[in-house]
Amino acid sequence: MLKRAVRWRLIQRNPIHDVDRPRLRQPELEILTPPQIARLGTAYTELEHDAPDGEQVWWRLAHTLTFVALGTALRRGELLALRWRDIQLLEGTLQVREALVRGRFTTPKSNASRRLLELGPRTRDLLAQHWQQTAFQGDDELVFSHPHKGTPLHPSKLARCYLRPALTRAGAPTSFRAFHDLRHTALTHEAAAGNPLTYVQHKAGHSQAAITERYIHAAQVLFPGAAARGEQRMFDDYTGTDTQIRQPRLR
Repeated sequence: MLKRAVRWRLIQRNPIHDVDRPRLRQPELEILTPPQIARLGTAYTELEHDAPDGEQVWWRLAHTLTFVALGTALRRGELLALRWRDIQLLEGTLQVREALVRGRFTTPKSNASRRLLELGPRTRDLLAQHWQQTAFQGDDELVFSHPHKGTPLHPSKLARCYLRPALTRAGAPTSFRAFHDLRHTALTHEAAAGNPLTYVQHKAGHSQAAITERYIHAAQVLFPGAAARGEQRMFDDYTGTDTQIRQPRLR
């Protein structure tokens, strides 16, 4: 607007040029540890067992959705817009084509967001079991939908009524965000496993590597030992018995 005003000679100069751009402070990542993830699975099982008959299917759905989110690192909208045609269980792949944003289906926001992901064996088995249990198995049906109607899920209600109680029982901090921090957890553990930056970036659907680097940093801080894993990969077949490391001579 101000650039156009300068061109039209409504003002002599653009005042924005005198303003320093504020620094963007990234909030600290909330990450679930492996013991917390295990407790989360137990919490869902207990809550499903204790729920009335009509509610058990909802707890089972929330359980599956949560662990698919951890296995794929999908955004909330991408997860809720998944259709069975996007998943190839035999090949073990998942195609991100759509996103559900404010109740409307739309295409992902960038080319990087439209991506093909490899499914890990546990996530693939979880999706296969879910397909067998759901009444909506058609290619155009939503993977995660209302268990009786097949309509899109309401993310806020799902988080409030199911994800949040399970996370609380598992000991997650109150500041943990049900969908966003599940994604952060997944990407940080991908980095902690030693996967390369380009792999983590592709799985996240980031268009810039700088966005992904925060997960690499978080993995190094929260899950140390990357240097030891790197040496083990490189030097696993090397015993080092035939050479000696010479200490530098001090003068």
